Amino acid sequence: MKNNKPFISIIIPAFNRAKTIGYCLDSVLHQTYKNIEVIIVDDCSTDETVEVVKRYADDRVRCITLPKNMGAQAARNKGIQEAKGEWIAFQDSDDEWLPTKLEKQVKALEAIKFDPWTMVYCDVILFDRRKNKRNLWKRPVLEGENVYAKQLVTSSPILQSILTSKLALEKIGCLDENVPAHHEWDTSIRLAKFCKFVRVNEPLVTYNIHTGDTISKDTERDINGFLYIINKHRADISTYCGEKSYERLLTRIAWYSLDLNLHTEYERIISSTKGSNHFVLRRIYLRICYLIHLTPSNFIIGFLRRLVNQIRSHYNLGIVR
Repeated sequence: MKNNKPFISIIIPAFNRAKTIGYCLDSVLHQTYKNIEVIIVDDCSTDETVEVVKRYADDRVRCITLPKNMGAQAARNKGIQEAKGEWIAFQDSDDEWLPTKLEKQVKALEAIKFDPWTMVYCDVILFDRRKNKRNLWKRPVLEGENVYAKQLVTSSPILQSILTSKLALEKIGCLDENVPAHHEWDTSIRLAKFCKFVRVNEPLVTYNIHTGDTISKDTERDINGFLYIINKHRADISTYCGEKSYERLLTRIAWYSLDLNLHTEYERIISSTKGSNHFVLRRIYLRICYLIHLTPSNFIIGFLRRLVNQIRSHYNLGIVR
């Protein structure tokens, strides 16, 4: 560390992101905080991703290509291994940072004397590029020294928003490369065992929704990732939050599966709760929806709409469609 300006390594995994890596890199290189290096780890792209990166005449930028396609988590781990910085930030190759993202996070670290057992994160803007709409992504707030129990049952924050020490990441054995989805949740759970969480109460990351492929659009992988994490951490979920919390998470993902008409996934999930005395009414409700081929959310919306329409009809107020 020099003059209270720690060196930060920014790790960006990339696979076939020639169309987006430019605006991503621009947002990172235009940070008001300058003491950085940027490590792009290309996961064997077949498009011009590497060529786009090499056009940047900035000695802070390094591009590493993996020997074979290994996935985003393996790419991030390679970046951690290669990082020269004592602090690590992650960015995705299709998202953006506001110019003061790192500056404000470093200020938060400075206030606690750069304690390496810290994870700083910020709020996030959702930008739907298809509709040109921006909204604050409302996520659960996690702050303080004892967030582990809450983090076990709460998926927050996202990787693109965090800044943490290389020491902390090495302590947890870097990132789990087998997680199918919800990488940020698993990483935050493991960091929460050792780190205090500090939140910069301001949206400094733009999460872009576009027409390209993203993990969040792969619903089956999304479900499998959720199940992987709660089963991986099941013992601690039961110990710190109670067995009921584990079954609540299972019931939630069963509901989500039915909402997406993924009946095979629903059956697989709901079978895990058989014999339990918890959430019986909710499981009965889900079973009814399953049998009559209605999604749980639409069933409730339909019921409420009929109830409202009966009231409005009684008072001659017209029908809600």
